[in-house]
Amino acid sequence: MLHSSGAYQTETERKQQRRLFRNRVLAAFALALLFFLILLARMAYLQWFNYNQYHALAEGNRISVEAISPVRGRIYDRNHVLLAGNRPVFALKFDKTKINDIETTLSELGTLLPNLPAHRFDQFAERFQKASIHRPIFFSYTLSEEEASRFAVNNFRFPGISLVSKLQRYYPHGKAAVHALGYVGRINRRELATVDPARYAGTDAIGKLGVEKQYESTLHGYPGVQQIETNANGRVIRKLETTPPKAGQDIQLALDIRLQLYIESLLADQKASVVVTNPNNGEILAYVSLPGYDPNHFVDGISQSRYQALLSDYDRPLINRVVNGQYPPGSTVKPFVALGAIEQNIISPTKKIFDPGYMEFKGHRYRDWKREGHGLVDMHDAVVQSCDTYFYELSLDMGIDMIHDQLYPFGFGHKTDIDLPQESVGILPSKAWKQEAKGENWYTGETIIAIIGQGYFLTTPIQLAKAISTLANYGEIVRPHLNLAAPSPDKQQIPIQRIENWDQVIDSMVDVLRIPRGTAWRYARDIDFPMAGKTGTSQVFSLGQDEEYNEEELSDRLLDHSLFVGFAPVKNPEIAVTVVIENAQIKAADMAVKIADYYMNELRNEN
Repeated sequence: MLHSSGAYQTETERKQQRRLFRNRVLAAFALALLFFLILLARMAYLQWFNYNQYHALAEGNRISVEAISPVRGRIYDRNHVLLAGNRPVFALKFDKTKINDIETTLSELGTLLPNLPAHRFDQFAERFQKASIHRPIFFSYTLSEEEASRFAVNNFRFPGISLVSKLQRYYPHGKAAVHALGYVGRINRRELATVDPARYAGTDAIGKLGVEKQYESTLHGYPGVQQIETNANGRVIRKLETTPPKAGQDIQLALDIRLQLYIESLLADQKASVVVTNPNNGEILAYVSLPGYDPNHFVDGISQSRYQALLSDYDRPLINRVVNGQYPPGSTVKPFVALGAIEQNIISPTKKIFDPGYMEFKGHRYRDWKREGHGLVDMHDAVVQSCDTYFYELSLDMGIDMIHDQLYPFGFGHKTDIDLPQESVGILPSKAWKQEAKGENWYTGETIIAIIGQGYFLTTPIQLAKAISTLANYGEIVRPHLNLAAPSPDKQQIPIQRIENWDQVIDSMVDVLRIPRGTAWRYARDIDFPMAGKTGTSQVFSLGQDEEYNEEELSDRLLDHSLFVGFAPVKNPEIAVTVVIENAQIKAADMAVKIADYYMNELRNEN
């Protein structure tokens, strides 16, 4: 055989070539076999040994599980008028696992939807970074139909963002009863740590204040679950399996929105609080704290500028005055003190004292509101004309601890346990209270002003409402409540020594409105139903011993507060009215009589 060089190959050379070729074939075969065995081993590893794990991962790329938020329970008034409901809105939901650069994404979104508020982007970017990947992240802005349509067409440009329709809380009456209802808002990190994460899966809102917070567990409901199949772009192809959510329960309140709106319009420009209750069962028919604010602004996330404006408003619209406003009760406590004094036989209701317009005690002159005095007065006259001097004298016989012990059962100095969060306690002073609070001894001069509801004495409007209801009930104590279905605790009874004593005090309160000497007569002389009540005034600042009060020279902010408590009709009362007007240029008694008249003549027969 010729060699490539032209020479013949020897037999030995031919054998060497065949051996080399065979070796190369065997090496190639071995290499191919090795690769095949590696591939086979990998397939076995994936298909046999870790099938469940990788099958689940593969399915996860195609099938996702989403929580379905429950429909929040609605809130109605006593006549089934909607106070808080839900309405469908368009929103953008962000998936944190599919968005790498949130800043760029938001920039492009802002270009597409230029009407989105610019300040929301920075807030959302910060919230997005801190958010859990296991919870839905909604952009805090409700899209219009036009914006929703524009985004739907361009959805392919935004992987990780989906357009969804959801139910959003809304309050059809705006500011009306806002401090009773409260509002819902976005769940913050502190709240998230306190709730059941399984129950709040798919939910981004929670009750913040008022009934919305108090009855959160009732209103919220339970989430559902759905499996959805998506394509490579994240678009939903089909829903595979769904477990429907359980809607929250509706709540019916004792409020009458007609009475609520009437009172709010009557006191529209005032800083005031009004509570109207049914004294027989504690149902709250009207709950007014003015000024208020629109809770709808909080649902979607209130802007920083709007929230700051509310915080800096001198009239403090965010304060729930009914349960957190603390005021000296003034002369509204005089009937309760008088009742305690005659029940404890400290004084006879017929005993008269002479009022020259002041009382001297240890060189200090404690003045009556009427400079020339009331002359000879007994207990009836002292309540009807609100004679301070009578009660100054009475304070020396009773002492602060007896005054405390007689007022405490009516609800002063402790929570009423109304079904709302964050109720204030107020102050019902005593020797023990001052020692604990200030580390000081109690002085008799402090008793003299405490008995007319001044000094350290502070109460909330809801405490006054409970107290006047208890008096109207002849000592039967009922808990004020908003929820019609709220369980009523066992009623308690203030011990009665002589029923005639209660009759005499209530009769004197009737004459406050019925006879010309009464402090509320000029407001009530035209009403066609019997009403009992007591006026009160509490000072914003104190006068010196020889100073005179000149209302015209005072700033509006320094004017006295005007108060009134009352109930009607006198026999078998149906409503109790408590009114507190801050820095009043109108009288609480006038407003209370109008409220009672509206109820008795407009609403009474319709409820």
